[in-house]
Amino acid sequence: MSWYLYRLHAHRPDFAQTMSEEEMATMMAHVEYWRKPLAEGRVLIYSPVADPEHSWGMGVVWAESESELEELRAHDPAHLADIGRIDWLLLPMPVVADRVAGPA
Repeated sequence: MSWYLYRLHAHRPDFAQTMSEEEMATMMAHVEYWRKPLAEGRVLIYSPVADPEHSWGMGVVWAESESELEELRAHDPAHLADIGRIDWLLLPMPVVADRVAGPA
């Protein structure tokens, strides 16, 4: 098992500032969707990123395989609504240091 970076690149640069009501509802469902894997310890963090060049968000996800990562993406409301491109940096992060566990 390892940690992976999950990135959601919105379909327009100013998405965070110009979301329609429907897009906002989708993004709220997206946030809610990620609460469960966060509570299960499968997600270290997820958040929008304040990048002035383009709207995007990220999560750091613990998984055993690429198929497990794809399963998470398959049910993500942002993916289902085609809000933007979702990609995985399929380069594992084998050592994660955090405030709770310290270096792995």
